[in-house]
Amino acid sequence: MPAKFQFYEVVKVVSDKPQLSEIWDLTGVIMGISENEEGYFGYAVSIFDVVESWFVMEEDLVSTGQYMRDEDFHDGSSIRVRVDPETGEGHIVEWNLKE
Repeated sequence: MPAKFQFYEVVKVVSDKPQLSEIWDLTGVIMGISENEEGYFGYAVSIFDVVESWFVMEEDLVSTGQYMRDEDFHDGSSIRVRVDPETGEGHIVEWNLKE
């Protein structure tokens, strides 16, 4: 079964689970999606009011019907890294920062 929510979808936390009490009734945006071995989906939700991300299971969220865009979070900056195959260490070789 596919994930119920999509990247950048705005959702509201509706769970009464004690571990989510701090963000109950708050809205945020889906920034990551994962599926466990049993087929249940969990989401990295960036909560607007607390300016942090939380891991929230699918059944604890409802959609607001709104979506944000990639450009709302990323300005096009990039960093290129080269990894030494012998040591596994990475080194920055190029910065492309947008202002």
